[in-house]
Amino acid sequence: MIRKYDKINERACRVVTESMERCAGCSQPILERFLLSVLDRVWHCRCVRCSDCRCSLSRSCFSRDGKIYCKDDFFRRFGTKCAGCLQAIFPSDLVRRVREKVFHLTCFTCTACNKQLNTGDEMYIIDENNFVCKDDYLKSSTVTEIGVNSGNLMPLSKRTYNIR
Repeated sequence: MIRKYDKINERACRVVTESMERCAGCSQPILERFLLSVLDRVWHCRCVRCSDCRCSLSRSCFSRDGKIYCKDDFFRRFGTKCAGCLQAIFPSDLVRRVREKVFHLTCFTCTACNKQLNTGDEMYIIDENNFVCKDDYLKSSTVTEIGVNSGNLMPLSKRTYNIR
């Protein structure tokens, strides 16, 4: 009799399980009281993970092309890149903007001496990614002395800027 009872319960459980929603992460039925809805799909709380680093995303996530990411991986993949080092620029990073380019503060340096260019410094634009400080500009009479490839460079005269 117990055996018959077990079979009835087993069948009832199977029917309930088949009609329940399945997790988008593991494809298993969601039997828990709580679930998460992400990208119009339902998930077990434990299954919502970053597509790159696999960290848990139970509090917040970012999405692109049907995949979910933690904040760091999302900005690393899809965020603005530094024109100096080509690495991601995160929303909390301090930056320098020159024309259409964005640089980490530490990447915005003189091409000749590698000195970091700071607010108030006078600099000269050689080309889109090359800048020289005033000292190095005054020391050299030609661009080739600065050590920059002289292929298609702009003339140095009257190309001075103050960093703000």
